[in-house]
Amino acid sequence: MRVALEWLREYLDTERSAAELAEILSMIGLEVEAVEAAAADFSGVLVGRVLRVWAHPSADKLRVAEVDLGAGNHRQIVCGAANLREDMVVAAALPGARLPHMEIAEADLRGVRSAGMLCSAAELEIDDGSSGILELDADAPIGVDLRRYLRLDDPVFTLGLTPNRGDAFSILGVARDLAARGAGRFLAPTLPQAAWLPEPSSTQLTSAFSLRIADAALEACGSYSALQLEALPQRLPDRWRERLRRAGQKSIAPMVDWLNVWMLALGQPMHAFDAEKIQQGIEVRWARAGEVLDALDGRDLALDEDMLVIADAAGPVALAGIIGGRRTAVSAGTRLVLLEAAYFAARAVQGRARRLGLQTEAAQRYERGVDFRLALPAALALAEQCGVRCVAGATVSGTEPRLSEIRLRPQRIARVLGTEIAAETIFRQLQALGCQIRADGSEYLVLPPSHRYDLRIEADLIEELGRLTGYEHLPTLRPHAILRPLHSADGHRRALMALLSARGYSEIISYSFIAPELQARFYPGVESPVLQNPISADMAVMRAGIWPGLLQTLSFNRNRQQDRQRFFEIGRVFTDQTQRLQMAGAMLGAAKADSWLGKGRASDFFDLKGDVEALLGVWPQRCFHFAKVADPALHPGQSAEIFWGERVVGRLGALHPALAESYDVTEPVWLFALDLELLLEPSELPRFQSLSPFPSVRRDLALLVPEELTAGDVLAVLRGAESPLLQEVSVFDRYIGKSLADGQVGLGVRLQFQGQTSTLTEAQVQEEVDRLLQALQQVAPIALRN
Repeated sequence: MRVALEWLREYLDTERSAAELAEILSMIGLEVEAVEAAAADFSGVLVGRVLRVWAHPSADKLRVAEVDLGAGNHRQIVCGAANLREDMVVAAALPGARLPHMEIAEADLRGVRSAGMLCSAAELEIDDGSSGILELDADAPIGVDLRRYLRLDDPVFTLGLTPNRGDAFSILGVARDLAARGAGRFLAPTLPQAAWLPEPSSTQLTSAFSLRIADAALEACGSYSALQLEALPQRLPDRWRERLRRAGQKSIAPMVDWLNVWMLALGQPMHAFDAEKIQQGIEVRWARAGEVLDALDGRDLALDEDMLVIADAAGPVALAGIIGGRRTAVSAGTRLVLLEAAYFAARAVQGRARRLGLQTEAAQRYERGVDFRLALPAALALAEQCGVRCVAGATVSGTEPRLSEIRLRPQRIARVLGTEIAAETIFRQLQALGCQIRADGSEYLVLPPSHRYDLRIEADLIEELGRLTGYEHLPTLRPHAILRPLHSADGHRRALMALLSARGYSEIISYSFIAPELQARFYPGVESPVLQNPISADMAVMRAGIWPGLLQTLSFNRNRQQDRQRFFEIGRVFTDQTQRLQMAGAMLGAAKADSWLGKGRASDFFDLKGDVEALLGVWPQRCFHFAKVADPALHPGQSAEIFWGERVVGRLGALHPALAESYDVTEPVWLFALDLELLLEPSELPRFQSLSPFPSVRRDLALLVPEELTAGDVLAVLRGAESPLLQEVSVFDRYIGKSLADGQVGLGVRLQFQGQTSTLTEAQVQEEVDRLLQALQQVAPIALRN
């Protein structure tokens, strides 16, 4: 939001400089992103009046004007603007004037001397949307410097407002906050009352024109006021046009400009209909199936049934709080305006504009919450300011929000802020924000104002006291803590990250939201939370897994000639019932690059499995095994599930060919995912065991194993035998051939034994080998191969 200092001073009596105000604004949470002058640097431009206009003798597209610059100073200036006319007040740049991109000198234009130039708004870089030369008010002071007349050296603040501060989306709200911080005296506007209007229960503007809020929409529309206006304004005065421009708005039409001015000033959006185009009356209701709004932006918007509309007998004429329709739009021929001023609940507007691809100033304010008591006074103030005549008006009421008192405890303030705040300071600061406050014993009861939707609990009030006191004025206290060993989960998480980094992986952070269609392809049948107010259609549901984000990053980098990639991410994944911490990784490209030692080779399943086994090695006391799995996101023949006992802790494998094709990837992409929620469960910390000084003994066994039994199953049995002498077990060979019976495979297993108290004898080793073979034979018909 852009706030001009000159406009701000209308509601704030202050002597502070722009730099001081910028510092205060940032310190109270209204971050100042920039401070700029209202216009580019130029000089030598005066306010002039066109006395006469005649045709150029040698050029059809040029005309000659005699311009009065005050004190008898008349100049002859050649101009080609189509809107040039007699008695017009203009901006005249005299010879020697310096404009943003040129310097003015006397010139001979096709045989006629021109002593200057009549300037357009664009040439002065104060573009307000008008075309041709800049036209000023008829009563503008002739001969005065244009910069001084329009106050173009006025500083303009660009504020970055947080979504919870809907009250600060107005000049009035910013001024109130500055005054509460002590930067000046708040000049509250005196808004007219509605004493002349019919009672609120009256719903008639005229005998043939009614207002109504449908019963189903009473919660969504707290009040709806309509004024019928005649004698419409013809032009927005220079002062207000400039304020509108400095706020980042362009002039559209007089009535619309006035609506924008008061929206920016007070924070209350309003809308104008051509009253003669509305059929029978106005009803605020929910949209019906199949209804379409002919929006002012030229599109026809298909409405959903959860969208609040303003409708007449022929259908919707506006989308409540967002945009009006073309059928009832105000035009140059409008004679009677119906001015809408309403309170629409934030939840009835939130997300609808984004869903339709819209972003309007009105929607920005209604989505954050507007003052539910401001609508009618703002409309009356607008009518009074722009000098139109109200011929009729009425208000209908829905269900307005209820304000509840908040209990505020001094001891809680001191605990949160680290310091005590005097009672008079608490009263002064909260009352300056518009709160009503009263003592209740040693505590306070605070009723927030109707314009502060973000004040709902005690912590909100304490935050206000902190920012208005000034965070820089709060005491700085060193934290007192007792140092304890880190929980093993913290150490494990860091170890996992360090391991992957050492193996060539880079950490990324992807969005937690993805498209529903993409979610269904990777995780079919998994229900995850649907966002009520998504950023876009591609971010409409919470992710059920991390793989889609990793693949998007792989694809992005591959399209930029990065052929070898390793990425991982640790983050939350979501289903309708739970959220879990997951670690996932992706691998693409060669396992080893070409070098003088030899050609590189493509990465395969076992490269990925090696990385995953290194990760699982963080828990040496746990026994993990792998088993085949059918996963819709993974290749049917190159995928596995990881078990810790009976619990599944992860999956790994190649990306399914159908998904790889959709990402336009021809080489294999390898993926893994680990459930850290399970793996990081508290467990006994590994204990140090002294190294044995005695030599180890190795035995290689050639086993005949049933084909359906995996190598992982064999290793699990051997490790689970709890041998006191067995230090390490691994598979070094797997053989299938004609020399073996059908349904059998040869498995080479290496066993390493070592004693802790003495050198092992041959008999001890053989006894342990026999015991391990017996354990295997209890699982399946396994024998030593001859």
